[in-house]
Amino acid sequence: MALRSSLWAVFVMGVLALIGFIAWEQEYQYTLPTPKPVHLKDIRLGDKVDLSFLPGRTIPKNTYIHFYNFECPCSRFNIKEFQSIVRQYSGQVNFIAVLQAGEENPGVLQRFEEKYGLGIKTILDKSGEIAHALGVYSTPQVVILKSDTIFYKGNYNRARFCLSKNTKFAELALTALLSNKTLPDFPAVAGIAYGCELPSNSPSRNRFFNIF
Repeated sequence: MALRSSLWAVFVMGVLALIGFIAWEQEYQYTLPTPKPVHLKDIRLGDKVDLSFLPGRTIPKNTYIHFYNFECPCSRFNIKEFQSIVRQYSGQVNFIAVLQAGEENPGVLQRFEEKYGLGIKTILDKSGEIAHALGVYSTPQVVILKSDTIFYKGNYNRARFCLSKNTKFAELALTALLSNKTLPDFPAVAGIAYGCELPSNSPSRNRFFNIF
């Protein structure tokens, strides 16, 4: 009986250690830059981009495009910051949420709209065409456009859990745009993508870990 109890304890400890390692590995990967896909389109600040994906193909003066993926823990954590920005700047900029999802996630646009209640335009980028056109390969990411020109493209902040006002790059960039100012001189980390690869880049990535 004592031997059986000891073996059971060892088994439980082993399972807990494995779960702990997987959780640590999952968290650790988000401290590293997202791998760039080989087919990445090089889009830089100041570049003009094709906006034919916009409803009616009209080009608003200012557009804020948020890339979101339900399967990405970073996207789910970041959504509160995006909600705050939408509420604060509603009516001053054209907000668009771009989502990706596979065949196993039907109704993702309706789910996003019902869950977060932002009342903004949402677009399903199933094949990744919009992401490719804007040079985006990770979530959460933001692209801020001045007409059809890239004003800012990159991260919301310095790291996944960084809440410092001084490193909220997306909000600071939007504030500068709406104030007719130049983009602040952000550190390089603002433009180095962190988070989850888009499903269109690597369909199987992160799905196993989503159970945690």
